[in-house]
Amino acid sequence: MNGKGWLWLILIVVVIVAVVVMMGRQRKTRQAERADSLRSEAGEQSSLVRQRESKAAEVDARARAAQAESDAKAAEAERLALTAGRQKAEASRQRSDVDDQFRKADEVDPHHDSSLAEEGTTSDRSGHTTPPGTGTGTDDRDAGTPR
Repeated sequence: MNGKGWLWLILIVVVIVAVVVMMGRQRKTRQAERADSLRSEAGEQSSLVRQRESKAAEVDARARAAQAESDAKAAEAERLALTAGRQKAEASRQRSDVDDQFRKADEVDPHHDSSLAEEGTTSDRSGHTTPPGTGTGTDDRDAGTPR
């Protein structure tokens, strides 16, 4: 190869290297632009995601508050059920005491006919007897008693 051939060969290599370098720079520029575009989209989506997270946190807080309220209502219901059970037991005990007191009064009462009580009839405080199955009995004995 002569001197001109080498010169052309070097010139072609330099041009090819320059073209490759320029293409590399353009590729990097496009990649940087693409990265900026992706960051911009991610920023917009990040704002939407923050809003959704905030809304989810609000709903979660409402759910926890509703659960707490439900737990409180359940505890109140249990407390009321226990109170009602105690009150029923006390009322039953008092009913038994009142019935015992009526029986004792019937035993002491000279006008009370115990043979009627044995037949299933009952007597009210006035001394009147009531046949069985007429709906009056010891529960009605204290109808006039304040509750």
